[in-house]
Amino acid sequence: MNYNCRIVFLMTYLFGLLLSLSFQGCKEGKNGVYSYPAVPGLATSDKYTVIVNGVEIWTEKFRTSMDIESLPDWFTSRPYTSVQQEVHFASFSSEGAISVSVKVPDDISIATVRPSGRSIETVIKGNELRFSLPGPDKLYIEIDDLPPLCFFANPVEKDVPSADDPGVIFFGSGEHRPGYIKMEDNQTLYIAPGAIVYGGIRTDGANNIRIAGRGILDGAYEYDRMVRVDNSDNVVFEGITIRNGRGWINTITGSRNVIYDDIKVVSFGPSGDGINPVGSQKVTINNCFFRCTDDCVAIKSPDAGHVVEDILVENNTMIGYAFSDGVTIGFETRGPFIRNVIARNNDILLSRGGSRVDGHSGFSIVCDGPSLISDILFEDIRVEQADEKLFELIITEGQRYGDDLPGKIRNVTVRNVSWFHEGPVSLEGFSETNNISGVMFEDCFVDGRPLSEMAERVLNIGPFVEGVRIITGGMETLLY
Repeated sequence: MNYNCRIVFLMTYLFGLLLSLSFQGCKEGKNGVYSYPAVPGLATSDKYTVIVNGVEIWTEKFRTSMDIESLPDWFTSRPYTSVQQEVHFASFSSEGAISVSVKVPDDISIATVRPSGRSIETVIKGNELRFSLPGPDKLYIEIDDLPPLCFFANPVEKDVPSADDPGVIFFGSGEHRPGYIKMEDNQTLYIAPGAIVYGGIRTDGANNIRIAGRGILDGAYEYDRMVRVDNSDNVVFEGITIRNGRGWINTITGSRNVIYDDIKVVSFGPSGDGINPVGSQKVTINNCFFRCTDDCVAIKSPDAGHVVEDILVENNTMIGYAFSDGVTIGFETRGPFIRNVIARNNDILLSRGGSRVDGHSGFSIVCDGPSLISDILFEDIRVEQADEKLFELIITEGQRYGDDLPGKIRNVTVRNVSWFHEGPVSLEGFSETNNISGVMFEDCFVDGRPLSEMAERVLNIGPFVEGVRIITGGMETLLY
């Protein structure tokens, strides 16, 4: 290729890139940062000013408007759910390293940028917090007693669909109120940066579905079960924020080959589960962010015919704001089996609130039905705060959420897990036949010390549990 051809090629490429970014709703990139326009009808933050590589990022102030008095007593029994909740959001696209400045109205005393496992170095100068990142990431920033800031540095989009394609449902920047959107075979739903779509998604018996973009799908606390993927195959969610619905936010029932990638899920009301694979197979939840008022990810089989297997939950950040585990299997476990579930490389920043088994855990299995739950791996997990319990395996009588018989738990591995503070690690079976068997803790740490050293203080092994092993550094130190 000669010099002139190269120049023409480069100019054409750059023109196409700029056109693509403009089409997506991004402002023209500067210093590797592409800011999104302010979303109509949403409030601008009065507490945070966010600047990335010299580009100011529009930051939203979100405050709930739920009728607190109409919410159930069990939900409003906690001080953090008995008042309106407030969260601020800064979202943009970037490529390459970024330098971040976060300014607040008053001088900063204490600031944390989490997950802690990122080991992000921060500098505080007066009312400004500074830090750098090597690339896109999703962070949770807390400064003094201010509401939290959710910081979403998104990768630049690829494969942006055309609004003119007959197979595309396209929402450009601005406000849209379509209600529930029913998707059919081979369709793409695109929500552009700067767009807010009030409603939900329904797909039943459909194949080859894609939901993508950098915009917001908002339930306005009116739409129940905002996203339902029923009896469908090959469904992909990419990039968008899904928030503020009633009840479970994403429910995947009787489906296969479903992927959630780089999705942000935020809930505020009772039973606000983030993503629930229900009676489904081959579901992957990767690189997502959760701030939920019930379990962030809950894997279930509420129907006797539900088969659950091959579920992968990895590389996620989870804030179980209220009545929430990070990752749980259960309660509802009525199907014949739940097997081959992997939860790997997840950061659980918070897990708290009561439950029907005396409190939530960082992550858990609650077998409340006749299922055989087996071949489960929890690996490379960091639990920063778990108010009630660090981890739990329990088999109930089967009647906490229905009228069933008890089940069984077999072959659970907990490997390279760090709980940042002390707390109970609980295992409890139900009977000699409905028991827990084959649990291995390998290279796990509690408050910075090996679980083998902390076992007498934190490990609570109840009846009908057998074959518990604790291995540290390749040496088996305890066996129950």
